[in-house]
Amino acid sequence: MVVLNRIYTRTGDDGTTGPGSTVATVPATDAPTTDAPTTAEATDTLAPTTTAPVDTAPPSDADTPQIAALRAVVETLAGDPLNGRDNLTDDSVAAQAYLIEQLGAFAAPIDPGAAGDDGYRQAFAQGVNLLAVIPGGDLADEYVIVGAHYDHLGNDCAGVSGADSICNGAIDNATGVAAALAIGRSLAADPQPPRRSVIIALWDGEEDGLLGSAAYLDDPLVPVEQTVGYVNFDIQGTSMSPALTDITVMVGAETGGPNLLASAMAAADTSSLDTMPLSLLFGQGRSDHANFTAAGVPSVFFTDATPPCYHTVGDDASIVDYPKLVQQVATAEALTRDLSATDTLPVFDAAAPAATYDDAVSMLHIVSMDEPDFPRFTADAQQGAAHFLLDLQAIVDAGPDAFGSDAVGVLLSGALLMVDAWASGECEAFFMV
Repeated sequence: MVVLNRIYTRTGDDGTTGPGSTVATVPATDAPTTDAPTTAEATDTLAPTTTAPVDTAPPSDADTPQIAALRAVVETLAGDPLNGRDNLTDDSVAAQAYLIEQLGAFAAPIDPGAAGDDGYRQAFAQGVNLLAVIPGGDLADEYVIVGAHYDHLGNDCAGVSGADSICNGAIDNATGVAAALAIGRSLAADPQPPRRSVIIALWDGEEDGLLGSAAYLDDPLVPVEQTVGYVNFDIQGTSMSPALTDITVMVGAETGGPNLLASAMAAADTSSLDTMPLSLLFGQGRSDHANFTAAGVPSVFFTDATPPCYHTVGDDASIVDYPKLVQQVATAEALTRDLSATDTLPVFDAAAPAATYDDAVSMLHIVSMDEPDFPRFTADAQQGAAHFLLDLQAIVDAGPDAFGSDAVGVLLSGALLMVDAWASGECEAFFMV
């Protein structure tokens, strides 16, 4: 996930399918403007503390087949041999080769006219996007895109030293890539194709300002107006604190109006997690969904926000909560399947409010669940979190009719405080019990 100039003040069975469907390259379309957050690169960064030893994930011999498949992707992408997957490096080229092999096992190249592996590549000035398509059935000329960025920071993150100089980027964003691939494999293994074509998109250059998805939307490989929805993963299989291991977040479903919001909420019910909905603004424009919403594409962003290992050398495969990741895949797959099949399409809502009473309800649930972990924060952050909890309770108790601009201000400033508190402190792994 890229750190940006923020909305606030602080800061992305083989089942092989042959190329039986031609995916045409079309000129870029004019994207409608929205109030989506800015995607300009930040000049500030989080100020992490020293990385502490972390717990280790459950041993691989205890893995279910689904966990084993997810772990294999994460451990490869976040392994030391790929040296942090910085864009425009040999390490990125090696990551691309591995990912194209994965995509080629179940999906067709996005450009079947290109030679060999180039059919999966979309090169741009700052990197290479990787895209593959699972051709649809009766609505094959409509598309659902499932995306995650595969680049990371190379050797430029907090905690780099002689003992550890690699920013492995396991939760940011090898887990997101593993989730996208898992959904693609599952759809491709079905006896019948999805009604709509499904594109698995792995973006490059996200850490430099969402550059890969921006390049795609400047030169889309399928028509933007025929893209019915975008599902984005960035930072999965982790938690912000020990008390929140059963909680995850989905951002921006209101961008597709009531149809997408209903579909996303129904998908959330398929997992054992508390998947809390928040409006687009709470994503802070910090991942590739922001470019899609700016282009008028209804989008949902699945994330575990900003845990303390974010952008540190401690973000390696040992901290990934794979059982949680399995549940997150289940939710996003249910949403993807619905988008690929539904007759009630989402309709982009450029007029959706920046924040709502329902956001206050979601934040109250998250912050009240986290109250036992307030002692982990600095003294100032503890005081601020306790005050915010009281404010949230008052806003929710007042009811939706009383929710106005003052409540929005309190909600957004308090959310910023919590994001800062969660991101601070020593890097630790928090696993579901």
